[in-house]
Amino acid sequence: MVIIPSIDVRDGRLAYRGDVGADQHPQDVAARYVADGAEELHLVDLDAAERGEPLNFAILGEIARNTRARCRLAGGLASLERARAAQDAGFAGVLFSSAVFGDETLLRKIARFPDAIVEIEARGGKLAPRGGPADLVMYAAGMDAVTAAKTASLRGVKDVYVIDLSTEGRMGGPALVLLEQLRRATGDGVAFHTGGGVRGLDDVRALAAWGAASVVIGRAFLDGTFTVAEAKAACA
Repeated sequence: MVIIPSIDVRDGRLAYRGDVGADQHPQDVAARYVADGAEELHLVDLDAAERGEPLNFAILGEIARNTRARCRLAGGLASLERARAAQDAGFAGVLFSSAVFGDETLLRKIARFPDAIVEIEARGGKLAPRGGPADLVMYAAGMDAVTAAKTASLRGVKDVYVIDLSTEGRMGGPALVLLEQLRRATGDGVAFHTGGGVRGLDDVRALAAWGAASVVIGRAFLDGTFTVAEAKAACA
């Protein structure tokens, strides 16, 4: 399982619940994570997710171009045009918002896009897209998460990122129950990535034992609960 630190940025600054890390620069935090052993970074443009304005694209692109780690971009991304722009800017991969479930033709095209991951952002077992065009969000919102996973698999999507929004940022534990439901629905053809809610190394071990392809961790690293090196050792 790959350990992936998350760097969430709003208005050019780190942005986590409770203003954690607000005094730190994204570039410095990225360098620290890589020095501690991170081989991949999860870079989130919160302005793009929340307002449809990719205000942090330049900052995150600079990190992607200047770090030794692979970087993947997230944050309300729901078009192939933005995905191609991210590739051109130096990102190794992108995460598409679950808003894309509002357009099955788009979902089929995404399945053929290199290094693409489709998010399943769920609350109460239903999709709750964070960002994307309003019409796509309207059609996708409320879709059963299990149905979404089945649809993604049938359309050829090979990688999904599962997050339970009720626990994200609140240290409520990983989405193991939801992950298991989705894996039973899709079979072995889909790789599951996840994030949100990781509280400690026991959660990291549990996700590794379950078979997650990667886990994104943000708040726990910033709080100093454990380090990237310790997380990697826990699931080795």
